[in-house]
Amino acid sequence: MGPKGEDIDFTIIYLTLGFLLFALFVIFFITIYRLRLNRHLKERVQMKLKFDHALLQTQIEIQEHTFKNISQEIHDNIGQVLSLAKLNLNSFPENTEPTVQTKIDDTKHLVAKALRDLRDLSSSMHGDKIAELGLQAAINAELRILQNTGQFTTHLQITGNTYSLDTQKEMVLFRMVQEALHNAVKHSKAKNIEVMLQYDPATFSLSVSDDGIGFNAAKLQVTDTGIGLKNMQNRAALIGANFELNSSAGNGTKISIQLKNSTNYTAQGI
Repeated sequence: MGPKGEDIDFTIIYLTLGFLLFALFVIFFITIYRLRLNRHLKERVQMKLKFDHALLQTQIEIQEHTFKNISQEIHDNIGQVLSLAKLNLNSFPENTEPTVQTKIDDTKHLVAKALRDLRDLSSSMHGDKIAELGLQAAINAELRILQNTGQFTTHLQITGNTYSLDTQKEMVLFRMVQEALHNAVKHSKAKNIEVMLQYDPATFSLSVSDDGIGFNAAKLQVTDTGIGLKNMQNRAALIGANFELNSSAGNGTKISIQLKNSTNYTAQGI
């Protein structure tokens, strides 16, 4: 082969190497671009999650502040007025007319009951008092309020060795229970309501169930009547809990919440 043939061979080799190097450069560039794009997308997702978390946190803090103000107003204003009314009734002299005395006594009992109910309601709205009571006692008090209406039979079931969760998480869980109980009272036409707390070493589970009329859960999630449900879903997301709702027409409703126990708990017994 002469010099011309060798030149052609070298040219082909150089061109081939050039194309290979160019192809490697393109592949390298695309790989770097994809890595940067993926990192950017992940950063955006993380930023959105942080923003959503901060927004939920702010919303819940505003709600808690509102509850606290309402609780204080109930205690300071309505409670004091009823307390004065009770004192005035107690200052009445015994009436010789049995019918009049019976009405006075009945009014005393009604005012005393209104005071007790208001105190329970005020406590159930005041976050600091709920934190002092703890999750179990706070839920039990809430169920007692419903039981005292005479319209519901309530039950609190606890299984496993109990342990304390983070204070904020217990507050969020309690508010979710309140929301579920409110929905049951307002919509379910139930007679029996049960709250179950299950303490496993790795997972804490909570459920609220009733024997009411039930509803189409899928439909509720996309209508305006699902605002309470959305509120519970948001609260569950805030503390990293799994939220599940099961209901169908005629079969009652059950709301379940599962939360991983990330702390080293100390079993307290039941």
